[in-house]
Amino acid sequence: MWFVPFLLVSALSLHGDLKLTLEQSYQPIDESTAMLEISYEIPNTSLTFLREGDSFVALYRIGVQATDRRQDLVAGDLWQRAVRVEETGPTSARGAIEAGTVRLVVPKTAVGVRVEINDQSSERSALARFAIERPAEGIAVRLYRSGKPAAMRKYQIGDTLVAVAEAGGLQGRIDSCRFVIKRERHVVTGAVVRMVRQDPLLESGSSDRSGVEGTTARFEYIVGDSTGMARLGGGEYMLEVTGFGPLREVLISVDFRIDVPFFLDDSAYLRRVEQLLYVAGGEELRHLRSTPRGERQQEWSEFWKRKGEVPIRGRFVNEAEYFERVDYAQEQFGHGDRGFASDRGHVYVVHGAPDQVESRPFEIDSPAVETWYYYQMNKQFEFIDRFGAGQYVLRNREEL
Repeated sequence: MWFVPFLLVSALSLHGDLKLTLEQSYQPIDESTAMLEISYEIPNTSLTFLREGDSFVALYRIGVQATDRRQDLVAGDLWQRAVRVEETGPTSARGAIEAGTVRLVVPKTAVGVRVEINDQSSERSALARFAIERPAEGIAVRLYRSGKPAAMRKYQIGDTLVAVAEAGGLQGRIDSCRFVIKRERHVVTGAVVRMVRQDPLLESGSSDRSGVEGTTARFEYIVGDSTGMARLGGGEYMLEVTGFGPLREVLISVDFRIDVPFFLDDSAYLRRVEQLLYVAGGEELRHLRSTPRGERQQEWSEFWKRKGEVPIRGRFVNEAEYFERVDYAQEQFGHGDRGFASDRGHVYVVHGAPDQVESRPFEIDSPAVETWYYYQMNKQFEFIDRFGAGQYVLRNREEL
């Protein structure tokens, strides 16, 4: 079996104040030319929207230039694009993006690419330079979301993950593709799809793909079910695509991410409920654990509404700050210790960051010790790593 990496932008050099994600795909047309396809995503918050009648419009320009080994220009083009929305919400909504694709016929002598995007209503711009990645003899995979290439490869509730495998150079030698979605090496779902003569997402004879021959297979998976609940939990996933032919197999691996509200992801929701340890009573925790998925968002909001700004040991901490502390404790004290549930995590979540930390390393006749000082509260906490394994135990527990 051959392993062929997914065609990513290699050694990307990106400059400017406009946020941009790029991916490339390279498909030979004939002996002397190829189709260079560049997919991009721009957060709406990076573009400037101006009112135009009853709508809001952002204009941007994208230019692509290809150069040879001597840095001479061998191909280029310029496109004007517009983003039109009917309300102001999508202009600043987190996660709202403008996605698109441009295609340029380049000679096979082309080795480098320069992509520049300019917001036409401001001075924001982005400039990227990268080398053209030529695929080995194999198959390439493109990911789509809402009919457009997903350069960021992120999906949410309401999205359908669509993967198109293309076997241009192996036309006639790849009969079918097996698509498998994995999470941490565990198979989630998959299917075997036969190759067809055209890309199912593009019209036959499209001018954008003229002259490019190949066979393709399409796989799709809906992130949310008919009730709007997540079929895939939030996190990192891998799509493995194996091309089968009479003489060989070709394997491609593509990473993507699912972002769903935590209350629609059972494991993420229960984990968040457990992290309410320091602000919720036992009955509140039991109630939240047993809340059906369809009611979790409302019950969660009601919980924090009742708390208002939650008093924790004399200080008021809101939901955002509370979970910032929990996440920090998980990250800092989760290796060798118990994260937010450790003694150090307990103190950090309840009292926040200490004013000063003194550390005494492990010695032959004494364990490692950390002392945290909170000067405004006139408190200090001493943690001891009794067994040298990184699990620090609070000595003066009465101070909590």
